[in-house]
Amino acid sequence: MQLNYKIENIEDKNKPWLIFINGLFAGLNSWDESVPYFTDEFRVLRYDGRGQGDSPRPVGAYQLKHLVEDLKNLVDSLNIDKASLVGLSNGGRIALEFANLYPRYVTNIVASDTYDEPSPLLQLKLKSWLDANRKGGPIHRFEVATPWIWGETIIQQRPELLDFYRERAGLEKVHVIEGLIEGAIEDHRIDITNIHCPTLLIVGREDLLTPPFMHERMLKKLTQGALKIVPGGHASLLEYPLTLKNTVLPWLLECRQEMATSAFEVV
Repeated sequence: MQLNYKIENIEDKNKPWLIFINGLFAGLNSWDESVPYFTDEFRVLRYDGRGQGDSPRPVGAYQLKHLVEDLKNLVDSLNIDKASLVGLSNGGRIALEFANLYPRYVTNIVASDTYDEPSPLLQLKLKSWLDANRKGGPIHRFEVATPWIWGETIIQQRPELLDFYRERAGLEKVHVIEGLIEGAIEDHRIDITNIHCPTLLIVGREDLLTPPFMHERMLKKLTQGALKIVPGGHASLLEYPLTLKNTVLPWLLECRQEMATSAFEVV
């Protein structure tokens, strides 16, 4: 499957790779405000997964295994041997499973507002979106999902953000929304105990879909994990892009410094 993608600093081979992985209904342009924070330090790849942006929209459930293999194929096609991964929501799941299955490709991970396995309650929340989409179409699905996605603070401060995503939701095909949600609901557990690279979990303090306590549980399973609770709801990195500048970027640079120091000490 040929995915749509965009790269900054493609010619600067001295910079390490950083890959942004979108949330469920977002496209690569959802990172527009964030990418400039990283271009001084990284070659930045962002892409539309299947069912997103300008990538293909096949019929059927977009299972996690398919989304991970899509990323693997893209990475291989671009000859990326190692990268840092930053994933939001379902993009966080993709980052975690990719690191679980293909650890040699991954330097470190930032997984935001995400989950390693869908609890029965989370499945019920997501199923309500699926039912809304089937009964009332994409806009009805958006209205049902909105209280679970956005933080109350951002709704008060930036109502135009909600309007932007509502308009986009109305343009999507019904079968695509169904395929994405079915993939998010699937009863699949990511073995994050098998992830041994540095992993930063980030969660919005107003996240109702995958609350902070779920990330605290994941933290206990990680061998090199850290957790930051930040402003926002389930889309915290989109609601507050400065979190990427003030929290994610310093953490990535700290990891790089620690790796360089360890390599020097070994030599």
